[in-house]
Amino acid sequence: MGDLQTFFYLALIAVVMLGLAGILVGVAIAGLVRWFRHTDQPSALTFWLVGGAIVVVLLFFVGGTVGILYGFLRYGAS
Repeated sequence: MGDLQTFFYLALIAVVMLGLAGILVGVAIAGLVRWFRHTDQPSALTFWLVGGAIVVVLLFFVGGTVGILYGFLRYGAS
């Protein structure tokens, strides 16, 4: 398998991972917003804690994917 094919598959895996993470985070955010609208006395602290956890998970997926791709690109360029 050539270098170009390897990087193509790595990029494809990265796009799938980011897409899946985006879908899952979108579902979580939609559920959080729906919960926040239907609650009689919504707690801002709960909203920010859950929202912050969702953002941390999204950043973990994005940062991990970008870091792995960057490492492979540096390794392939050398």
